[in-house]
Amino acid sequence: MNKRELREEMIARRLTLSPQEASRAGSAAQEALVGTPAFAAARTVLLYAAFRGEVPADRIAAAALLAGKRLALPRVQKEPRRLWFHAYGGDPGTLERGAYGIAEPAADWPTVAPGEIDLVVVPGVAFDRQGNRLGYGGGYYDRTLVQIRAANPGAALVGLAYGFQIVPALPRDPHDVPVDAVATEGGTYRC
Repeated sequence: MNKRELREEMIARRLTLSPQEASRAGSAAQEALVGTPAFAAARTVLLYAAFRGEVPADRIAAAALLAGKRLALPRVQKEPRRLWFHAYGGDPGTLERGAYGIAEPAADWPTVAPGEIDLVVVPGVAFDRQGNRLGYGGGYYDRTLVQIRAANPGAALVGLAYGFQIVPALPRDPHDVPVDAVATEGGTYRC
């Protein structure tokens, strides 16, 4: 199966989860991530706004704020392709629809430098146990993870997914940055 076919299959599976299944599994995956040493050690956590059936990150945001951590969210710039990072107060009602219809911070929100990010909660369409990730194909997160690791080599990269999104193996390109772990409803898997 090629990347496009796998991407379509995984997105379709996410979108066919019942609201109850998605809530149960998504909550368990978030709890697994909150229980990691990487989350405990982080001062600034880069989250994402869930899109197209992704595991939401609302419980992670709430736990981070309760623990006094700083939150950041990405904002997409289409040309040239890149993500900007902005401070986020945890209220999804303050976000606006940005590029690709994804909720994101406004451009005038305070920015967060890549070197300040200690934990990146990484979305993905699929992951493997080696930490390889399949995204939507735009390359935004590939460039972002390189940028964050260059600025802060100790930053933890943790994928967040449903268990069925873990596949035996994914192709890896030279520019890909693997995640350190993946949190699912079955627990957190170190890569």
